[in-house]
Amino acid sequence: MWIFCKLGFFSAVQHRDKPDILLVRGRFVGDLERLLDSLSTEDHELCSPVTETSNADYLYRMEMPKHIFAKAVAEIAEEIDYGNFKDSVHEGYSSPRDAAYMGCWAELRHGQETQAKEKRRSQGKWG
Repeated sequence: MWIFCKLGFFSAVQHRDKPDILLVRGRFVGDLERLLDSLSTEDHELCSPVTETSNADYLYRMEMPKHIFAKAVAEIAEEIDYGNFKDSVHEGYSSPRDAAYMGCWAELRHGQETQAKEKRRSQGKWG
């Protein structure tokens, strides 16, 4: 699962050896720490510390119980207070995070437009 939010970008996958644990990964310094900081002290203590590894796809990672991740995602959703996500995460300058978020947005929009064109063509609507 990928999540883009004001706290950061997260990729969550099932831990290979621990059925009740997710491996939560990040690409930017501070994202996972902000996620941990958003948790209660009790929940924070059940998560592993953030580690940095240069021999994997994601540079930053931590282990988090599934029920805590689910609660954190629900709280992130409850805190949505913006009408435009891109504006809410723009850092005011061209940061690597800004470029990554906008690049992802642009690629998803391109995919949407391509799919819509293919659908129109398959229906005989050439517009």
